[in-house]
Amino acid sequence: KKAIANGGKILFPELGLGHAQETMLRVEESIRIGEIPKIPVYIDGMIWDINAIHTAYPDFLSATVKNQIFQDNNPFVSDIFKRVGSPAERKEVLEGGPCLIIATSGMLVGGASVEYFKNLADSEKNVIVFSCYQGIGSLGRQVQEGIKEVHVDSERVHIKMQVETLAGLSS
Repeated sequence: KKAIANGGKILFPELGLGHAQETMLRVEESIRIGEIPKIPVYIDGMIWDINAIHTAYPDFLSATVKNQIFQDNNPFVSDIFKRVGSPAERKEVLEGGPCLIIATSGMLVGGASVEYFKNLADSEKNVIVFSCYQGIGSLGRQVQEGIKEVHVDSERVHIKMQVETLAGLSS
């Protein structure tokens, strides 16, 4: 809430299969019941494609989510989620107002999350939230452990953003 009030962006680097969908369900519920303000939630990377598979095979999901899908109330396609499908759309997200971004890869070792990280790291008003395991030696682990400057794709990145970890959400 503080990041949103300060005009910041919140980045969730996520694993594309399973973990991202759990995060989406939690975010959707939190916005729906008013725990957090209704802000745009952008989904970037292969998460959207995996959501389609979950929607096509709801029998393998929890009874609650399966029932929502069968009742045309699919939480994976809620109107709060906006798909980011191109570099131009990613630029719009970065230039826009407060938002929450769920992007792959979860350990910042590639994918859309690295692009967002490079652009958001230099501002104290932004937050990165790690909710999945960060492998030893990964950029995600280094950030989680408090490194203040890294080189990513031959760019020097100063890390001023807040770093948070949600423990207990990874097996």
